[in-house]
Amino acid sequence: GNPAPQRPPPTITLPSGATSANGTTQGGANPAASTSGGSSVQGSIPKIQESGDFYILNLDEEGDSIDLLWLTKMCQVATGKNFNFDDQVVKPALTNAKVRMFGEKKIPKSEFYEFYQILMFIHGFTITKVGPDHLAVYLIQSANPQQAAKNVIKDDAIYVLPDELDRYADQVATQIMTVLHLPNTDVRTLGSSLRGLNPGSEQGIMPVANTQSVVLRGLAPSVVATARILKLVDELAGNDTGITPMFEVIKLEWAAAEDLSDILEQLLEARKREAQTQRQANPQGATGQINNGGGESKILTYSRTNSLLVMALPEDMAAIKELVARLDVEVVEPERTYHVYALEHVQAKDLSEVLEDFIQGASRVQTGGQGGNRAGAAPAAQGMTSRDNEVVVVPDETTNSLLIAASRRRYEEVLELIQRLDRRQEQVLIETALIELSGSDTLDIGVELGGADLPGSGTGSFGLTSFGLSTFSDSDGDGVFDQRIPNDTARGITAGLLDGNNFNLPAMIVALKGRTDTNVLNIPSVLVTNNGSATVKTLDEQPTTQITATGVGGQTQQNFNDYQKAGITMEISPSISASGYLRLQVSLEVATFQGQASGAIPPPRITRTINTQVNVPNGDTMVVGGIIVDNKVRQRSMVPWLGDIPLLGALFRRDTDTDNRTTLYFFVTPHILRDANFADLSEMSYKIKLAAAERIEAERVRMVDPSFGKSDGAVDLGGFDVPLFRSPKAGETTPDMVGADPVERTKTEPPPAPTEPTQDNKQ
Repeated sequence: GNPAPQRPPPTITLPSGATSANGTTQGGANPAASTSGGSSVQGSIPKIQESGDFYILNLDEEGDSIDLLWLTKMCQVATGKNFNFDDQVVKPALTNAKVRMFGEKKIPKSEFYEFYQILMFIHGFTITKVGPDHLAVYLIQSANPQQAAKNVIKDDAIYVLPDELDRYADQVATQIMTVLHLPNTDVRTLGSSLRGLNPGSEQGIMPVANTQSVVLRGLAPSVVATARILKLVDELAGNDTGITPMFEVIKLEWAAAEDLSDILEQLLEARKREAQTQRQANPQGATGQINNGGGESKILTYSRTNSLLVMALPEDMAAIKELVARLDVEVVEPERTYHVYALEHVQAKDLSEVLEDFIQGASRVQTGGQGGNRAGAAPAAQGMTSRDNEVVVVPDETTNSLLIAASRRRYEEVLELIQRLDRRQEQVLIETALIELSGSDTLDIGVELGGADLPGSGTGSFGLTSFGLSTFSDSDGDGVFDQRIPNDTARGITAGLLDGNNFNLPAMIVALKGRTDTNVLNIPSVLVTNNGSATVKTLDEQPTTQITATGVGGQTQQNFNDYQKAGITMEISPSISASGYLRLQVSLEVATFQGQASGAIPPPRITRTINTQVNVPNGDTMVVGGIIVDNKVRQRSMVPWLGDIPLLGALFRRDTDTDNRTTLYFFVTPHILRDANFADLSEMSYKIKLAAAERIEAERVRMVDPSFGKSDGAVDLGGFDVPLFRSPKAGETTPDMVGADPVERTKTEPPPAPTEPTQDNKQ
């Protein structure tokens, strides 16, 4: 038939109707858009994003998380595979199953489906492929025994050739089946022999009569592991010695299977090298001897039940079991070792609190029956006593060291944690700029008219208009206002007509036009560690007083009350993402006094506040907030009807126009400083000192940095030298060297042995 059409490379786009981390329904969102190192990313960090040939997962272990239904839809888009499940049983379980991780996870695109299967297996789901490749649908079912009986498809599994089993070793949620040909093994007894290997498992082992073959069915990792063991047993059974090897499952009670397996493997390797010599082994006080047999022995560990899987000839099996019995004993007085670890980058007090919380949480996991999962610093395997698992970590703040009491096994686990956590965080120099442009235009035009007929005796008359330009007074005390006095606060031009005999200032005109322009630039900057926080404050304080009236005479007493503050307060916290941009939590408050104080009353204060969280690229200047205010006020006071007359109406009214404009922008420019020897920080500091020297002269800069420039005015390029910085030595040290000078400590300590690069360094 024709080959299946090739799918284009998938683009991770959240499907319509998918459930996001906060439980809302998204439509057309893009939680994993490709990002470049120079692009600006606004909003929150995507839960999944592309980075070359990898997908990067950023999951908050304490806050938002994603569910398996959301992850299933993302896997469908990423891999092109079609998934199906039961809406009434499986869909609610997928929605309720939350995925949380410590730290980010970097997954190759070609292995995203294997990673998805691991998460499904952890949460108790299996994936069954139904149909041929070009029509295949992947059915998600529950692996819970109570729900497994209700599954739509129970026995369908992918058939895998024996030579291709290794390809499915990592597909933990996939049902597979295979047929093994074992010419040297009695397949009829395999079912009972392997029953103790994985009790309670749904793995099927069915011998095929008269073919020396066996059919294996179950989850892929279990089938692959069983097939490897059976091949090894069958291969040894075909040796020319004529002696059939034995297979035993030895369950340990006190010792850890991994530790004991390492000891036995070393002894077997030594016997192989010295085939003609019997070797005496004395591990940890227990004595045993392995006889030289005719075949090679093999020991595997099964951490789930803390057991040893041993395949050996009968004469070797007895010696191995005897040695295991001597080693698998309870230690009444466990060995207690003490260590001093000098930290390099983090505070001892902070790290000790983190370790204490983790160790207590890991102990609860072990108590819950998951002690067999040993990875990194997980609890020890079953069979270890509580004393063996006990770890004591005490910080010494004076020397910034950790005092650790633990067994050798537990100390290795804690040491790995410390080395991963004691890493220098990158620094971020954050430059901000606050630009405020404000202006005000005012226009005030008004006319007041007045007239009076003062006959001295008999009847008189008067009339006037008043718009606040002047006041009236009685000059001769006859009870009649006969003078108009301009206000003291009048500004601009004030003019009028005088009629001294009858009425002063019968007409007055006032005209005023004002313009105010303000340009304010504030540039605060601060250097802060990644995931740290910093606060910058610059305040202007105006004192206020309190007036108290005392006594019958109304005497007053004036006392100091408090300060009214105005200025700039900036709080900022940067976080560097895996893609190279920064997530900034910014809180900015700008307060300014307007005008002058009036007695005990401080001037008016205007406060502007910005609180935001943004994503910005490294080294770029980005605007993160702004305010534009444009207020226009038109005020008119007039005599009714007369003030509306064209042209002549201006004599009977007062017009006041006010325009206020304010433009405020907040810019931020972050610089990530990554150099291990602080060369980038030194170069940037030198540039800032050069700029300061232009403003305040070099002599004042030398008061802060005496090595800056030269007094004779010659050009000095010394500021571009890489600073001679030497990091303090980190790691375990002897008690007598705690607090010693790093240089002296280096002289007395031997050079470190070369080590293999870690996985992090390889990446």
